Amino acid sequence: MQSISLSRAKIQAPRFRGGLIEREDLEQHLGDALTNRRLVLLVAPAGYGKTAALSRQLQRLPAGCAVAWLTADEEDDLQRLLSHLIEALEPLDPPWRLAPEALFELVAQGRQREAASALLGALEATETANGVIVLDDLHAVADARVFEFLGHVLEGLPQNWTLAIATRVEPPLALGRWRARREIAEFDETALSFSRREVQDLWRHATGEDNPEQADRLLERTQGWVAGLSLSLEASRRLAATAPKGIWHNRRHLFEYLASEVLEQLPGELQAFLLRCSLLAELTVPRCEQISGNPCAARLLEDIERRRLFVSVLDSEELTMRLHDLFRDFLEERLRRLHPEEVPALLRLAARGETDPVRRTLMLVRAGAWDDAQQSVADATPDMLACDEGAQVIRIIEQFPADIQARSPFLAYTRGLCAWPHYQYGAVCAAMEHAAAGFDSLGQHGDAQRARAMQALAMFFCGRMEEARRLSQVVRARPMDLEIETLSELLDFWYEGHHGPVHGPGDHLAKVVDLLMQGGGAELWFRCMPRVNVFISRPGVSTQIRRLIHGARATLGDGHWSLHANANLMEAWLLLWQGRIAELEAQFQRTEEDSRWLGQPAGLRIRQLTPKIMYHLACDDRDAVRATRDAIVAHVAFLDHSSDMPHAVLNSVLTASAAIGDWPAVRMHLPAFEVAVGHDSPSVQLSIRTFEAQQALQEGRIGEALTALRELVTRSASLDSIFLDATVRTQLALAELADGSPTAAWRALEPLIERVTTSGNMGQILFMGVQVLTELSLAPWGSAASKEGSATLRHWVETARRFKAGSHERPRASAAQDAGLSARELEVLALLADGQSNKLIARALDLSPHTVKRHVARILDRLDLASRMQAAQWYRTRFGT
Repeated sequence: MQSISLSRAKIQAPRFRGGLIEREDLEQHLGDALTNRRLVLLVAPAGYGKTAALSRQLQRLPAGCAVAWLTADEEDDLQRLLSHLIEALEPLDPPWRLAPEALFELVAQGRQREAASALLGALEATETANGVIVLDDLHAVADARVFEFLGHVLEGLPQNWTLAIATRVEPPLALGRWRARREIAEFDETALSFSRREVQDLWRHATGEDNPEQADRLLERTQGWVAGLSLSLEASRRLAATAPKGIWHNRRHLFEYLASEVLEQLPGELQAFLLRCSLLAELTVPRCEQISGNPCAARLLEDIERRRLFVSVLDSEELTMRLHDLFRDFLEERLRRLHPEEVPALLRLAARGETDPVRRTLMLVRAGAWDDAQQSVADATPDMLACDEGAQVIRIIEQFPADIQARSPFLAYTRGLCAWPHYQYGAVCAAMEHAAAGFDSLGQHGDAQRARAMQALAMFFCGRMEEARRLSQVVRARPMDLEIETLSELLDFWYEGHHGPVHGPGDHLAKVVDLLMQGGGAELWFRCMPRVNVFISRPGVSTQIRRLIHGARATLGDGHWSLHANANLMEAWLLLWQGRIAELEAQFQRTEEDSRWLGQPAGLRIRQLTPKIMYHLACDDRDAVRATRDAIVAHVAFLDHSSDMPHAVLNSVLTASAAIGDWPAVRMHLPAFEVAVGHDSPSVQLSIRTFEAQQALQEGRIGEALTALRELVTRSASLDSIFLDATVRTQLALAELADGSPTAAWRALEPLIERVTTSGNMGQILFMGVQVLTELSLAPWGSAASKEGSATLRHWVETARRFKAGSHERPRASAAQDAGLSARELEVLALLADGQSNKLIARALDLSPHTVKRHVARILDRLDLASRMQAAQWYRTRFGT
């Protein structure tokens, strides 16, 4: 049987031994506070029974009260605390409206208020009469962002929820506000200390004797301090009762007392076992056997519980205990004093059995095992990035000493991978260059190759295309594994897309997909997918994009939401390219849901808006084009301006503005486009010249437009991106017609007609707009145009007008589809209406709980409902069950 994970241990309320005496006053006041106050605050030094008081009172809450418990530790920052809080809430099936993992990115970007709002929305929609969130040992947290986040949570906490905090020091929250509103209940050491009557009851319970004098002496010495009382009764009553009064609040004296009166009274085997296991946060048989080397761990753990040696027991299928903080601190300090030479090896052993990457790495860092710690990060990163946990990876890296961070190629490479999904190509380039040099110095040339392949790609997207090409050729000259070869082919896809030949992108993308299908992980698929739609108009590229989508979806695992979002976005581009405009609305709804689920990341949001603006152009909805264009421009500020992303965004803005004849907007944005990163590539120069030629034609400078367009059409097919060649050919045809040359105009248009007729991909034509297509259809072609060609032009106009009028036929929908629900979502909803939890739904439908969570969010979004209860009622009303 496997031990429970760290996160499971952190989110379980400790279970204390039975037979504790009643503390009626404390329990009544604490019980009332937990159900009636916004904030319950237990502030007292160590050993005052804060955890025990909360744990015991939670068991006495009314039936149906929801509880989420989280024990904080010194390794918790805001992201890590959030991850455990999300898991603590999981049994309650909160209806998240965005991916819980997206909260990590929000807080990494400093958007604590938005993250808190997402959490509060889930709490408000959770079906419970009352709920309590407990944060135990919050004093261990040093990250100031945690308290900023908690401040936002407290401000918006639903009325039926309470936040309970146990800490040794008053937290930096706006407590004055809650005190003034009388929404806080506070319990300090005075409230938590045992009273005279309680000490007498405790003495009677522990000794079987009624001795008020001895109990009073004990109270005087301990001042009602719970840990002092416990130590006194567990060890020597005589010595404890006569010990100097100051011992209980002096750490050094207390540790000496624990050594002489507790530890040294134990059998030697148990002493050694406790000392070595003190490095573990939770004690289980397998982990204790591993770190202590004692095969009798099960017997010794039972002995520890029997002796009541300052442990709490967690609710688990196997025996799992947690040492009291004071006792564990004492044991670890004694271990380091008596056996300092053993500590590094013991920490390595503890790390070996640790499944949580943060704790595993930190154990190795504490052991000074720098190489193992760096390898631990490297091993964990691909899976964490695939699950959108890049912020967590950066947090792990930051735990290393500054000098290790500065020189480690492993950590540099990992930082570069974390920057890639955010299109921070300048950071990727610098990190990978550092990593490659470092790996070479270590003789790890394969890893250096991998870093250089990534460096070349990042360099390309920073506008250093020729330099990137040369570096890629250096990489290709040496042996390559699957990942390096995939990245090299991807760079060639981009390079030949910008420089030609015409078939280059399709050929290289085919190789990329072939390699990925040989065993590429989800993270590598995700690295390769973004933005390949730029060259969708090149021969063979749309076919490879279809393969890329299928392969990515086959690779999807639990929590791979960004990969899922990219597959949906690529699907939208395919539909747009093929002219399947009627299906785009539903696909855009999916991409909108993806963006919301991921917390509206700027890069994804812009990439989502780009096909939308093309869709609005195809429908000739000029107001929507302007609104979408302005939304795109507003997001540019969030992009890394060392990369080519702002240039790509400006290209969309200029293209859309020119297509609707908004020439003031073209003139406003064109200068920035002309100096953007990557502006010197042949394809970008072609785009700039096309905008200038369009503007000349619009202003009546026919000769100038003709000269430019006739030159451009000789290269527009081989350097085509999105719908550039179609734009050049239709604009040249209009210019030739204006110049009185229908034959030359048809010669420019004919290759486009043949290409669209052969492929059936109407998107590039619809994008030209009704006005341009109508002008071409009504032109005096005479004998220059064939009958078939003229009929094709008329068909294009009719198709474009149908989209403009919104009269295109849509697939007939069932009653369920009217609500926008898929068949799978209906299955999930039926089980939800039957009262089943996410875990039971997952088991019934052979899905992961992560996927069920996403389905529930979509159901609530599409039905415009707030809670699972409302969704269940909708289903019963609609289907009569």
